[in-house]
Amino acid sequence: MAWACAGVASADVTVAPAGAFSASGKLAMKKGAIPVSCHTTFNGQVSEQGAIRVTEVIFGGMNPLCKSIKALALPWQGQVDHPGRLTVDDMQVKVRVPLLGGVCGPEPVSLVWGNTDGSATFDAVTLGPDCAMDGTMVTSPQVDIRAAGRSAETVRHPGASQDAS
Repeated sequence: MAWACAGVASADVTVAPAGAFSASGKLAMKKGAIPVSCHTTFNGQVSEQGAIRVTEVIFGGMNPLCKSIKALALPWQGQVDHPGRLTVDDMQVKVRVPLLGGVCGPEPVSLVWGNTDGSATFDAVTLGPDCAMDGTMVTSPQVDIRAAGRSAETVRHPGASQDAS
């Protein structure tokens, strides 16, 4: 696939299932002194080697300020650094509120990966000049990231028995 070449993927991981994904959850974002918690969805694609391409970001929820946040310069490229961490290389958002709004990024953002539930966690992530993010996004379908060398059957079906036929 052509998009897999856009990000630098790790040869040390195997991602399953490769292809389209959606990652959703509550993201607490702070721009300057203004905190906003929004239901956020990241849509994109991931290659079997861990190249990530985020093509759409939706900020929603009950807080009307969520509609003032917009992802810029999509698609964002990234990669799985190792089975417990991934990086989005060029994350950039714009907060459109009078006086205190503005653009944060673009810059790389590192996320903690949780294989148990297929989640990416923003753990006190900063995005310059004055944005911060916290929250956990759960993937659908549930993405599994393993160190390379594990069989594809094990990666696609954790816990499934292995038949030596």
